[in-house]
Parts: sequence; structure tokens; C-alpha cells
Amino acid sequence: MLFPLASNSFLMARMPLIVIAGPTSVGKTAISIALAKKLNAEIVSADSRQIYKEMNIGTAKPTLEEQQGILHYLLDIIFPDEMFTLADYVKKAWDAIEAIHAKGKTPIMTGSSGLYIRAVAEGFVLPNAPPNPELRQKLQERLDLEGTKPLYDELCKIDPQGALHLDPNNPRRLIRFYEIYHQTQTPPSAFWSMRDSRAESLFVLKFFLTRERQKVYERIKVRVDEMEKKGLLEEVKSLLKKYPKNLKAFQTHGYQEVFPYLEGRISWEESKELIVRHTCQYAHRQWIWFRKEKGVQWEEAEPFGEWEVVAERLFAIIQKRLGGKTWEKRR
Repeated sequence: MLFPLASNSFLMARMPLIVIAGPTSVGKTAISIALAKKLNAEIVSADSRQIYKEMNIGTAKPTLEEQQGILHYLLDIIFPDEMFTLADYVKKAWDAIEAIHAKGKTPIMTGSSGLYIRAVAEGFVLPNAPPNPELRQKLQERLDLEGTKPLYDELCKIDPQGALHLDPNNPRRLIRFYEIYHQTQTPPSAFWSMRDSRAESLFVLKFFLTRERQKVYERIKVRVDEMEKKGLLEEVKSLLKKYPKNLKAFQTHGYQEVFPYLEGRISWEESKELIVRHTCQYAHRQWIWFRKEKGVQWEEAEPFGEWEVVAERLFAIIQKRLGGKTWEKRR
């Protein structure tokens, strides 16, 4: 799908937001940084794991050296044992976008967390329903006794439309859905039709970087080997000295597969194979998610490794869509 050409009057009224998404290991970070240099831009991370401090290697978080002087927002903002919701992300992302625009620069949102990107780009209004540990504990005890079906059936009566989008076998999502209703007395799906008026001030250009799948899977294997060399095992051991392994932050590829190795249940090679397998499965889900997204232009991240070449191609497309002007020049 191609972006529509924008008129000058439209551009003068709206501020750009460039989105660079794609499967893990495709090269989003390097391409976004190369593009940021051309656009006089700053980067807003849309990664649901790189928000955590001390989780660097397993999340493939860009180092200060890799950031090449480009200011990044929403990296290292909370500790692994702190609560962080989609509403928290949306608030901080908008703060970052507005700060970047105030400088006369262009924000580039980059990452693979599709829901983060959609929530900002489409102006989601999210319920004021912070996590309630006591309620969650009661619901978890109920799930342990009854399974997920009774709670799912109850949610179908509370919010039939919203329940259609719930995985009845995902206890975490079921608990959060009920938690929202309990605290707001409003069906969660009612919030889906609400829109933040700030989103109307944006001119959003969304790119999904892709490559031949087998090449991405091969690159994932290489990345896991690189993580091992950088000290992934030592990072996980260090984290477990400070935090329990059942944290939500650790329920992700790159960490959860190391625990059984440390417990002596599998070998290190088996642990690495699991990381590769689960990361490939995650990449597959990312392709599926963004195939359903509206207004996304798919672009090949080729030639792989020649990020300047890919960034130049994206830059040319962006310039055309923005009428040949950068946001800085329009201000």
C-alpha cells in the first residue's frame, strides 16, 4: 500500500511521525539511526522490553555507541519489577513526540511492538485503571481453581464485543480485561472507539521493513550467538540476584529460555536453540500483525547491512510524501 501524496496546506497543518517497524533482527535500529541523521530526527522506541533497565543484551537494546549520538526516548525508563501499562507507554510516547516537535525535529517511532505503535498513531484513549495487585491475586487464584473458561464466559456477558478479541486461553489478558471493567465500570471495548485529538495533528508515515523470511531466521541465529558472546548468561544471572524469575519483564524470549538451563534441566545449547526458535516464532507473529495494519508501506531492508542505502531509499519516499520539505524547514 502506498501513502497518499499530501498537499502543502495539509502538511502545514500536521506534524510528521515516521514509523519504522519490522520483524526482529531485520535491521530496524541501524536503519532508523541512519534515517534520523538525514531527517534531523530523534527516535522514540516502540519496544515493550527495551523499556526495562538492566535488561540490555537479551533485548538487543542499542548501546550509546550504536545510537551514534541520536537521542533515543523510552529506553531504560523503569526497573524490571515495576508496573508499566499500555496507558503508561502512550503518555510517555506523546510526551516524547511533543518534545521532539517542539525542537523543530521529526520523531521516528521504531520497534516491533505493534500495539504500542497503533495506540499512539491512532490516538487510543486508554482507561484510568492502574494494575490492582490484590484483585489480580484473587483472579489468579480463581483461574488456578476453575481454569480460564468461567472467567471468559463472564467477560462475554460483561462486554460481548470486547470478548471477541480476547484469547480465552490467555489468563493475563483475561485478568487485565476484568481489571479494567472492575475499576471503571465500563466495558473495555467502549474505550476502543475513543480517540485522542492529538492524533489528528499528526501526518503518520508507517513503514514495515522486511526481508526473505529464511534470511531473517538466519540472522536471528547469528544474533543469539552474538548475545552469548556479549554475556547474556551473566546478565540473566545478575538479574536473578535482584529479581524473581516470574516477573512479567522476564516472560520473553532471551530470558525465559535461560532459566531451565540455570536450574540444570537443559543444556546451554538447548537453551540457545529455544531462544532462536521462540524468537523466530515472534518474528512470524510480527509479520502477521503488520499485514493486518492499515496504511503500512512494506519495504525491503536490502541490501542487508548497507543501512545507509536503505535509509536513503526511505528518505526519498518520505520527502516525496512530505512535499519535498522536512519538518524543520516548515517551521
